[in-house]
Amino acid sequence: MRAWFHGLLALLLTVAGAPAHAKVVRDLYRAQTVVTGTEEPERTRGFRDTLLTVVTKLTGNAKLANEPRILALAGTPHRLVETFEYEDRMKDIPVHDEQGTRERPHYLRVTFSKAAIDDALQRLGIKAWPPDRPVIAVWLGIDTPAGQFVLVDSGPAGYGQRAVITETAEKLGLPIELPGASHAIVTFDDIAGIRVDAMRAAAPRAHGHLIGRLTVRTDGYWDIAWSLHAPNASKRWTLTHVTFDQALKQGLVNTTATLSGSTGP
Repeated sequence: MRAWFHGLLALLLTVAGAPAHAKVVRDLYRAQTVVTGTEEPERTRGFRDTLLTVVTKLTGNAKLANEPRILALAGTPHRLVETFEYEDRMKDIPVHDEQGTRERPHYLRVTFSKAAIDDALQRLGIKAWPPDRPVIAVWLGIDTPAGQFVLVDSGPAGYGQRAVITETAEKLGLPIELPGASHAIVTFDDIAGIRVDAMRAAAPRAHGHLIGRLTVRTDGYWDIAWSLHAPNASKRWTLTHVTFDQALKQGLVNTTATLSGSTGP
């Protein structure tokens, strides 16, 4: 009965012509990191880290952050910076006698020059990923001794996993959607069985669907099985004995690399 319902809903949505949608990713030349204090050498380290994030967002290729040509570019980041600003992460906490202000942790937000970055990437022969990017629906089933559930966009369940997914997607410049908290169409069994029609019926306008089953091990580490379903991109891969941060980040990194045309899983 359930399979029949999903099939009928998917057919109706197809007939209705619900279009897959894209989203223009903004702030591609802006990134944030955490530094200790507001002076050197932390400022340079912050410029370097945020530049690597910007290159990743612009290209969709996280591997570039470890390539010698990009590391050389990040070695002198000041000339590429347009503006920057600090925010004290402890601004609401009074300074203690044993604590100075120079070493307090700060958010460093950096905006790089579009013209300078574009020119640098062009000279290095690196192609940018256009900012108009496909939206990917992320379906994550989490399996723990306490129970099985589908990660949704709010609520206490899966708070840590949700934070990793949303923060990683932002750093990669990948538009994503998580199911709403009141979502009842897609179940854990649908995810475990990779019932793609159920996901397509639930999120018909998504360009593609990233489906993962995250399972905790008895030793506290995690295993994950991922599958990506998008036009001209159908891939499956697994990771075992990793932290859930590693499992989730790698899933999004591989997806972004595939969609942007760089190397994928």
